[in-house]
Amino acid sequence: MIACFYSSSLDCLFLTDSRSPKPEQTVKKGDLVVLLREGKPIGYNLFHPASYSIKAKEGYNPRLDGYERLAKLASEAGYPIEEGPTGSEYIVCLIEHSEEHPLYESARILYLNDGAKKLTTVTRYQNCQRGDRIVLKRGGYRLDGTVFTPRVEKNIAIDGEVCSPFDLGSGEESKAAYIEKSKKEGEDYFLA
Repeated sequence: MIACFYSSSLDCLFLTDSRSPKPEQTVKKGDLVVLLREGKPIGYNLFHPASYSIKAKEGYNPRLDGYERLAKLASEAGYPIEEGPTGSEYIVCLIEHSEEHPLYESARILYLNDGAKKLTTVTRYQNCQRGDRIVLKRGGYRLDGTVFTPRVEKNIAIDGEVCSPFDLGSGEESKAAYIEKSKKEGEDYFLA
């Protein structure tokens, strides 16, 4: 999972991989710093990205305007990016069925379809019902920089987290699921 983060206080864009170990060496090429392990790039830091027409917002950038310019800078420095961001993992899912959780009061098990496979999760949000399309964070970085990992709890697969408008950066509501009206199941919420 390759991800992009931006820090306005440092005016630096970070391209990182949650699976990567610590770098052994860094190489600076102008505003680009390449992080190396065993001679291979495992991350990139670009200072002053706006001067390269790369538009980044604070924190995790599920979609980076100008990513191709960052990739070109890395190639010109002699350290091409082998694996770029593949998507945000914020996927639109259709609720096919729900039932009360047998152990947690006011929680429900949701049975979802992402257009390719069936998923399950647990939520306390009560505003989403069968037939609604919701956004599910399936794995990797959340917008706040923390990482979600799918797991099994009480013998129920938690394939993702149901997102609120607050989780998606689209509003202040944090106690209800975001209901998607225009995208279809399987689409990445942040990609066009």
